[in-house]
Amino acid sequence: MKRRTFLNSILVGGLMVTKPGIFLSNNKKVSQKNETNALVKVIGTAQDGGIPHAGCYCTNCIKARKNKLYSRLISSLALIDFSENKTFLIDATPDIRKQLDILHNRIKSKKKRFHPDGIFLTHAHIGHYTGLMFFGFEALSTSQLPVYCSSQMHDFLINNGPWNLLVKLNNIKIYILEPEKEFNVSKNISIIPFVVPHRAEYTDTLGFIICGKKRKLLYIPDIQSWEAWKKPINKIIEEVDFALIDGTFFSSDELPHRDLSKIGHPFILSSIKLLANIAKKTKIYFTHLNHSNLSLNPEGKEIEKIKENGFELAVDGMEFFI
Repeated sequence: MKRRTFLNSILVGGLMVTKPGIFLSNNKKVSQKNETNALVKVIGTAQDGGIPHAGCYCTNCIKARKNKLYSRLISSLALIDFSENKTFLIDATPDIRKQLDILHNRIKSKKKRFHPDGIFLTHAHIGHYTGLMFFGFEALSTSQLPVYCSSQMHDFLINNGPWNLLVKLNNIKIYILEPEKEFNVSKNISIIPFVVPHRAEYTDTLGFIICGKKRKLLYIPDIQSWEAWKKPINKIIEEVDFALIDGTFFSSDELPHRDLSKIGHPFILSSIKLLANIAKKTKIYFTHLNHSNLSLNPEGKEIEKIKENGFELAVDGMEFFI
């Protein structure tokens, strides 16, 4: 597909600000003038453990348990082509039951048994693929649900239980994506996968550029660092309209009991410094937020720092027409 020029604009449909950094859906009808037939819906923005985090009683997790406005589902995107009535997920998270509800309600499906038309996987860390279990014999028991992933992820799934049982029972059918090659998801959506550096205990890690007829969205929820990647992140972000990128940690002040260099994620502060000029042209959102992330405080200096430099935190429920 030839490169297209896309509008440098964003539409966040049906959202209402209640407090700085906190959003609630008000089901407000979006202007038809700004709509396309393709939509990317953010259905999770937390790191693999979610918010609140299991067994954690830090300030952020306590706040999230007391008030659901502060809770976040695990990072995932839903792709919707309204003209073909097709839906796809990027990653199958441990929160997939709630996320399928969100998707089912968004397209106003009347199906009593509902699942997406396909799932794209980034890698084999727990927050990104373990939701596949709900498509197995004990739950939805789907039939040849398409799962798209890298060749390493394919090998991991077919050679390890319980995932290989999903293949054996034909609950899922795995398709290998070729990096850098555009793949047509539907009539109005295509996707370009690419490999990014990240902890590779089991598989490599993919990021995606999601292309609509009018706009593009970059999605990189996990990456070791921008410096470790051979590709120039500045130029890539310049070529898209929206970017949702790894914002796991705000700074090195988090998790003093763990060596963050071994966890492997760029700090938000580092990304702001690197991408400040790009943020004036392309709207950049931080996602995959750890429960410890200092910017989760809606009244803190950290979120102010993010906003004053032209960046935002992604929030569950955001919608991007592409």
